[in-house]
Amino acid sequence: MNNMITSKARGSVLMLSLWCMCLLTMFAAYLGYNVRQKLMLVKRIEERSKLRFAAEAGVKKAISIVKAQEQKTYNALNDDLSANDAFKDIMVGDCVVSICYEYKDDETGALALCYGIADEERKINVKTASPVVLERFFRITLESDYAQSQALAASIIDWQDEDSGMSIPLGSAEDSYYRNLRFPYEAKDSGMEILDELLLVKGIDNKTFFCIKDYLTVYGGGKININTASKNVLMALGLDEDIADKIILFRNGKDRIAATPDDNVFESNSSILPKLSQFSRLDNSQLTHLSRVVDEYIATASDNFMIRSVARLNNGKNTMTTICVVDRKGNVLHWQES
Repeated sequence: MNNMITSKARGSVLMLSLWCMCLLTMFAAYLGYNVRQKLMLVKRIEERSKLRFAAEAGVKKAISIVKAQEQKTYNALNDDLSANDAFKDIMVGDCVVSICYEYKDDETGALALCYGIADEERKINVKTASPVVLERFFRITLESDYAQSQALAASIIDWQDEDSGMSIPLGSAEDSYYRNLRFPYEAKDSGMEILDELLLVKGIDNKTFFCIKDYLTVYGGGKININTASKNVLMALGLDEDIADKIILFRNGKDRIAATPDDNVFESNSSILPKLSQFSRLDNSQLTHLSRVVDEYIATASDNFMIRSVARLNNGKNTMTTICVVDRKGNVLHWQES
């Protein structure tokens, strides 16, 4: 009898020991998992910190180049700011930084990655553009009809003007429209500070914003740099497609590729008509029309620049992007990290 009790006791002790070992193993695994998670979090924070400082270093390098650049009467797609391999794969500690932007070739339609800084004067300033220019831009870029384009243009104008009256009877929006939304707000009644504000304007959803954002800006005095502007922007100013194409062909040079050493440039407004006439035949009506557009809308130099600094770890896939807009003196007008 005693032997049976002893065997049962030993069995109970063994079972208890096994249960304890299981519980301890589970507890250890739980602790190990938590420790691993915390270590991974610390690693991610450390990596993000490195990437942030590297991207910031890239921006500061670009700003120093903008400030040091000799003031010229023109800026073009092939100058040292817009196209320069010195902006590619810059080593900053454990990170590699590139200053780059995407550029759509007007002849081929291909999207290319350019290493350099993009000027803001290649874009239409939504704070200064007239309703006519905005309407043409939307019609060309979105391939929308006149009524839709006019409504979008009017909505942007009315979002920023100080009065509460609509600039066109139908299609635009003022406070009364925005107050009746599911999440109500009012029209800003002053100039936009960042381009993302367009998403608050009637008729501009995420899809529309994606299509137009690279052609629009809130910086600069409103003049368009003829040396860097896209075909869509040139046509929005009122130039017909034939003249816009001739400007693009002239700029691209003999190889017909933008941002290459053989590009041609317009050094000043006074050189635009003579150089383009020498390059390609223009009739009297085209010359008159081009002269009017040049006087009203065109410049050949830029004073505001977008710096896009992309940092990645030398031994990893994680990246961080800092976008900064500066003026020619290096003053920061906008800063965004992602």
